[in-house]
Amino acid sequence: MPDHSIALARVRRAPVPAPGARRGVALALGATGLWSTTGIFIDPLVSRYHLTPVQLTFWRCLFVVAALLVRSEVGSRKSKEGRASFFRLSTIDFRLSRREVPYYIAYGLGGLALFNVAWSASVAVNKAAVATALLYCAPVFVALGAWALYRERVSAAQGGAIAINLCGCALVAGASHAAAILHNPTGLAWGLVSGATYAAYTLFGKGAARLGRHGTPTVLFYTFGIAALGLLAWGLLTQGPTLLTPRLDLWGWLLLLGLSLGPTLAGYALFTASLVHLSSTTASLLTTLEPPITAVLALVLLGRAMNLSQWLGTALIVAGVLLMQAGAHTRRRIEDIRETRPAT
Repeated sequence: MPDHSIALARVRRAPVPAPGARRGVALALGATGLWSTTGIFIDPLVSRYHLTPVQLTFWRCLFVVAALLVRSEVGSRKSKEGRASFFRLSTIDFRLSRREVPYYIAYGLGGLALFNVAWSASVAVNKAAVATALLYCAPVFVALGAWALYRERVSAAQGGAIAINLCGCALVAGASHAAAILHNPTGLAWGLVSGATYAAYTLFGKGAARLGRHGTPTVLFYTFGIAALGLLAWGLLTQGPTLLTPRLDLWGWLLLLGLSLGPTLAGYALFTASLVHLSSTTASLLTTLEPPITAVLALVLLGRAMNLSQWLGTALIVAGVLLMQAGAHTRRRIEDIRETRPAT
């Protein structure tokens, strides 16, 4: 009599991980592509309209929260009318338990607001190239944090991919030797804090995805809302009422709105959704494709060409991501073989 257990194991096992993993990769790459356009919006807002980093980040968070509330209201009305399940996915769950409140406060302040403040300080103290190189030490912090908090095992392929990505990011950023990074201890500290706090955002997002209690719109609403409140308090303390009165004309407001709804809201929404399907280490590694994408956009839109070492760095980043994906694919194949092997 034929043994159907092997065939049934194949049916149960094979279709499940691949579509989810592919969906997660697509979401993370979409977020990375959107984040790569951030500089196109920020540059004129800082150089022409002279918005401070805290002021810029506060208004971004405020617009995101407003957009989520509008989307939730529209979704609630559509769902009551029985129309378009897509809208039901966009509603916000305002029922946050007492145990979740401290988590989301830490998520919004430590993972989002503090990251933006640290990143802005790093750019101000360091040269932009060094700040970018230091920011992309985040995969190292993510891998260590995921191992400590969620017991996500760091494979040899992931470890190699992290090392290759760090080298590639340093070359793309123009920090080709240690002296370019170590010449300023204060700048080094801010750069490492920016990488660590970006890693914290990723790990908090993975924790929210593991809980599975709230959808992406709810997670974004609380994180950006809490971040906006924290930045409001910090901005009023350090800048006074000027925080609330940016000197923008119509074009400036459109740029700020585009930045808020595009790279910020859509980018963070895609990345948060990707954490449902991917490990935090994998998702973080995929975002290291941002420097080469930004470099290509700068070449096409701004006419800024990269030198040979930066192109080499781009190749290393892509190689690191491919190595990570190959390692994940090999690991899934080994698991499938083990599960379908008949017992002896």
